Order: sequence, then structure tokens, then C-alpha cells
Amino acid sequence: GGALTGAYFVSRNLPTSQAARVEEKEFSLRDVESHNTMEKGIWMTYGDYVYDVTSFIEGHPGGSEKIMLAAGRDLQPFWALYAVHNSEEVREILAEYKIGKLDAASRREKSRKRALAADDPYAKDPDRSPLLSINTEKPFNAETPVALLTDHYITPNELFFVRNHLPVPTVDAESYLLEIVVPGREPLQLSLKDLKEKFTKHTVIATIQCAGNRRRQMTDVKAVKGLSWGATAISNAEWSGARLRDVLQYAGYDAQSEGDAVEHIQFEGLDKGVEGKPYGASVPLRAAADPHGEVLLAYEMNGVELPPD
Repeated sequence: GGALTGAYFVSRNLPTSQAARVEEKEFSLRDVESHNTMEKGIWMTYGDYVYDVTSFIEGHPGGSEKIMLAAGRDLQPFWALYAVHNSEEVREILAEYKIGKLDAASRREKSRKRALAADDPYAKDPDRSPLLSINTEKPFNAETPVALLTDHYITPNELFFVRNHLPVPTVDAESYLLEIVVPGREPLQLSLKDLKEKFTKHTVIATIQCAGNRRRQMTDVKAVKGLSWGATAISNAEWSGARLRDVLQYAGYDAQSEGDAVEHIQFEGLDKGVEGKPYGASVPLRAAADPHGEVLLAYEMNGVELPPD
């Protein structure tokens, strides 16, 4: 992720005659595919055109590892997923790296592949309230309107701020399985029904806030990377579910015998990037294993089934 931004390289606008010669030069898809290392150069395609972005790799705001996923390939599926790139500003920046166009045979091949490709990865995203203040459409990120945030101590589900990095995964409650992997033990799988029936249901009221809340005001002082959140990427809800501590004990984790062998619990979501890696996060084990702690595997939000977002 991370949009291409002009702060990371020197513009190299070409004279009209030179730009025309660049557009006339043709390359095959094989040519592009062979340029996938820093030694050979990093080429990519977007639409029918070819771009040499070698000099931009190290300055990519999302990190060189992310942009290298598209080395020698078509940018379109990556930009469809990380749709923050779909802006006129980013396309203008990319245009400065154009070195030519695909030849006729490659254009036909690419069109054929596009026709076979999956539709918009965000097509199955859930409906959202029109009252939310939208930051980005794809992935969908929006905050509670300032005028409505303080109307309720418990934020209504439809007004709860939304932070996504990827398309919202479709989850079938009947077939869903949670896998718990404890070092030195066999992995354990639990269904949603198991979580509801095998463990005592606990309820806590907790506020969630995006780490980028008020970034817009920060940027007024100094440029800051990331989505331009206002002051309301924060909401409060009543969450219900199984205590993570209870589930870990059921899976065989014994805090006393394990000692300090495990320090964090890593979570992996069902939402995955184009590279196939799931979105993840972790919490310190001491918080999850605390007998007085309130870390939940929540399946309800404000008394109803957890919404997709």
C-alpha cells in the first residue's frame, strides 16, 4: 500500500518530441517480465503502457517490498486492491516513468487475461450508512460525523468508524473455523458454535480508535504519511464473546508452566493481499492471559452479530 507521491523523487517531465518517441517505442510482455530485479531494472505495465520505475523503488511510501510485488507485472490488480492509488495525482506521477507501450500481440494477450480476471475485489463489500464521512472508497475507510459522535455513549453499529486495508472477506458462520496454534501442541480448530457454547460469554464496553485519528490536524503542522483522518476515527461499543484467556487454556496453554517462552499472540485475518498474506496484528500475552483481563474473541457488537466491517 501507500500511494506514489511526488515528495519521493525528482520530476523528469520530457519535452514533447522526446515524449512522442517514448510512446512510439514498443515492448512485449516478455520484455517487461524479464525486468524484475534492481540489476535488470524494474518495469511494470499499466493499461497498454510500460513504465521503468527502478529509480522510484526505494522511495515508495509503502516500502520497497510492497511495490516489488508488481515487478515485471501489471499494476492494475495491485491498484484495484490498494485503490488509494486510483487518483489523478498518482497517475500523473506514474506517467513520468513511461518508456513506451506494449506491442500489438501483447496488448491482445493482456486484454484476454483481463477478460478472464476476477471482477472488482471490493464488489462484495457490505452496504454502509450514507451518514459516514468517507475517507477512501476502496478500501473503505470512514469516520463518524462529528455532529453525531457525541449523541450516543454507545456508538450505533451503522455509525461506528470503519478502517479497512483490504476488501472485506465474506464469512460463512456455519463453516467458519478459528485455528489456535500453541507452540509444542497440535493446532486446535473451533467453530463459531464452539466459541458460543463451550465458553462463558463475557461482555465489555470498549472504545476503539484508529492510530491515525486527527492526522489531518497533524498534517497542518508537519506532513504525515497515511490516510487523512479527522477527529472522529474513534467509536465506543459493547462487545460480547469468549475470553481469549479461556480459549488459550482450552487449547492447552498453561501460563505457569510456559513461563516467558511466549510473549505475544499473533492474529491472522481472513482478509488477504494480492501476495496471499493475511492482514495481522498481535497483543502481548500478559494482557490476554491476565485472569482479570478483558481481551475477547468477540462475536457480538452492541447485542447483535458482529457486522462484516
